Amino acid sequence: MMVDDLSRVRTLSNERARVAITDRRRGRPRKLLAGDFDTIELASEWDATVVDGACASILKLRENLVESGCKVDAFNFDRLACSMLHRKLQLPPSVAASAGFWRWLAVEKLADVIEVRHGGRKGKEANLANYGIDKHDIGQCRLGILWLRADMLYDPDAELQNAYHLAERFLHTDFIESGIIRVRYGWCRNLARALVRFQYPDPTTKKTFLRNTGDGSIRELYKRLRHLHSVYAFEFMSDGELRSLLERHSRDLKRA
Repeated sequence: MMVDDLSRVRTLSNERARVAITDRRRGRPRKLLAGDFDTIELASEWDATVVDGACASILKLRENLVESGCKVDAFNFDRLACSMLHRKLQLPPSVAASAGFWRWLAVEKLADVIEVRHGGRKGKEANLANYGIDKHDIGQCRLGILWLRADMLYDPDAELQNAYHLAERFLHTDFIESGIIRVRYGWCRNLARALVRFQYPDPTTKKTFLRNTGDGSIRELYKRLRHLHSVYAFEFMSDGELRSLLERHSRDLKRA
């Protein structure tokens, strides 16, 4: 169990996580003991048993999406895992914001998933940053990034159909990280949703509206949005206004 009661949740320190992964990679994995963990206090009760169910679903998803050479289908894994984590965990804000919680989840529960998804072919090990090691922001841990993807792009207007329809599009990793999660303007949820609709107009393909890389690509639009955020209150703009702004400030950029 990850809790002693319904008011405390396990977390894992940076150094404990490093030791655990190092031991695993040297062929001497050991079960983490109660003394290895820290805890965070919850202001209200949360049923932490949902963690095991969520992890079981993620492990099954990984098995279903493994390709030849033991490499997981990254696009499909990320788009399905993000909504799965968000829907099943139902995290309280204090837990969702804890880098230690995501580090614990990655190291103790889903290390196999991290290695298959983020390790290279021919047995190359995943970068420790994918576990949240040496990172102290949930937007830098891979499981935290997946959860944030679903949380930021959750569409309350589509709750009766699929509120995760935007998060489940075939979004490139750089788009999620550089275009939304790791920039201040990206935390305007209405802009994040508008940006997905703009750059990924077809929910069934990976095709983008603007080029992904190089000069004159979507990366130039990211820079422009950073400057525009000091002038425009994106948070209070309508979907139509945001669409118009994105179109206006990308007319000279290269189409995909």
